Amino acid sequence: MVKAVIFDMDGTLVDSERLGRKAWAMAAERLGFEGVTEQVIYSFIGRTRPDVLASLTDVLGNAQDAQRVFFLSREIRHGELGDQLELKPGAIECLEALRAAGVSCSVATSTFRDLAEPTLERMGLLGYFNHVTCGGDVENGKPAPDIFLRAMELEGVDPAECAVVEDSPNGVRAGFASGASVYLVPDLIEPSQEILGMCRRVLGSLAELPAALSI
Repeated sequence: MVKAVIFDMDGTLVDSERLGRKAWAMAAERLGFEGVTEQVIYSFIGRTRPDVLASLTDVLGNAQDAQRVFFLSREIRHGELGDQLELKPGAIECLEALRAAGVSCSVATSTFRDLAEPTLERMGLLGYFNHVTCGGDVENGKPAPDIFLRAMELEGVDPAECAVVEDSPNGVRAGFASGASVYLVPDLIEPSQEILGMCRRVLGSLAELPAALSI
């Protein structure tokens, strides 16, 4: 039986990726940058702040413009779009079932702690988790497995005893590389055959996870 479940946050527990996509587009438009296309925005999903800023710098040509777009998009997302944030379907039902079964739960998110923990608290989720591992806690972000390995270390479990729940290709790659069983709940990006091959199960919502874990 699985002893611990490690959840991604954005796009998995909270329906934030859609807001993020909108905020990126709004920020780029307000600052007059045309290079921040939907394809570029999708490439940010599941990646840490330094990785996103490095990609933006490549797209826009200099780090200063990348910083301007990044921080304006963050301001828009957590400011004027903040009240549109919702939980993903089945999140509370899933977490309540895992708690009742005595399964330990943690979060491993590419988002930095200054935003991750307030988001979880605002959505009423923080109390369900023993640990929150964030993008700033590890050297290499997803798709490297570092963040999940760190979360497992905090939980005191081996990869074989752990399930990872993700929505993005980079997250699935990271979970698979960590040695855990990966459960995918697709969000914005349709999984490729490569990604499907790394998953133990693809779920329609988080509500299906307890049964998939035989809970």
